[in-house]
Amino acid sequence: MAADLSITPLLKLLAQYQESEDKTVSHDLVVSVTAAFASILTENGINEAQRSALLTAMSFSGLSYNSDIITPIVKVMRSVAVKVPIDFHDREFATKKLKLKRHNYHGGFVDIVGTGGDGHNTFNVSTTSALLASPYLLIAKHGNRAATSVSGSSDMISALAGSPSVLSVPPEAVGPILTHHSNLAFLFAPTYHPSLATVAKLRRELGFSTIFNVLGPLANPIEGIEARILGVKNKRLGNVFARVLQLMGIQKGMVVCGDVGRGLDEISPCGTTSCWRLVAAPAGSPPGTLASISEFQLHPERDFGLALHPLEECKSRSPHENADIVKSILRNEVPTGDPIMDYCLLNSAALLVVAEVVDDWKEAVGLIQQAMQEKASLKEWEAYAAACDALHQKNSK
Repeated sequence: MAADLSITPLLKLLAQYQESEDKTVSHDLVVSVTAAFASILTENGINEAQRSALLTAMSFSGLSYNSDIITPIVKVMRSVAVKVPIDFHDREFATKKLKLKRHNYHGGFVDIVGTGGDGHNTFNVSTTSALLASPYLLIAKHGNRAATSVSGSSDMISALAGSPSVLSVPPEAVGPILTHHSNLAFLFAPTYHPSLATVAKLRRELGFSTIFNVLGPLANPIEGIEARILGVKNKRLGNVFARVLQLMGIQKGMVVCGDVGRGLDEISPCGTTSCWRLVAAPAGSPPGTLASISEFQLHPERDFGLALHPLEECKSRSPHENADIVKSILRNEVPTGDPIMDYCLLNSAALLVVAEVVDDWKEAVGLIQQAMQEKASLKEWEAYAAACDALHQKNSK
């Protein structure tokens, strides 16, 4: 372990920021905070007392939700993550991407994730939506175990597979699975972000959300993400996260917050959802031109042609109970108008629109329903689960 690095000057800067009426974030503060987190993520050279003080000061000052602060730290976090060695020039992989290309979607990786912590304990809609959209998209679903809900994405995926083998896929196997077996890949966060293990105990002991709760959903380790949907737990974070995606150079993306109570980190089945969509820079724009941000609302009936459902009917159950529901959805055994089914249709259809497979929300719903009727989503999942199981058995010998 490296010798302890003192961040006392930074802690003084943070104290001054918190006490000041001027909430302008200076360049010096950004540089100092980024350097401190780089040390935590690479060397663990800051003692626990100062790491605790840093996380606390960041949270209580509101800087954990500042786009100028978040963006460089996300870049550091992704730079030290375990890489997924995808050969984008591989002929078979390129052919697969070409087959998926449709309208303005170019066959790139797509992700959908919520920040969590909204307190609603809803069904695993992001993960299920990724599965439903997989016949049309190259899915790189980044997920973890439950933090504040009954069933996290990896908890449900493991239960759905009937084996933890889907969580033990090594990074070097992701490319071959995507190339030869399925449009799906589940990237289990601890595999790709081992540096976070050094702060896990501290985060538990602090007992409140820290900037690491914010960073996780932004830190998908795979390169070449074409489009993503990111759910946030309250509306004041919408523009913040949209700005972070914009500064990261994302051209296709949407941040969503359901207008339910304090906020829902998914597209709401029971009313309006506030959205901040990244609109790609026009063709011919200079390299590095950032996307613009368009703010609007979506509604299940008006935009998707789906019925409204109370959120109470979309609650999460145990991972195994949720997995049983997902199996029924993938097998097209769930009746039309089922609340959880419609909840998943909303979010999976939105993923198709954000990726620009189609431009119309209702048309996107129709495509997802068609994939369900043809059991195409089920085939993608079964192919992925089988590939993971075969790999696990091979490595266990």
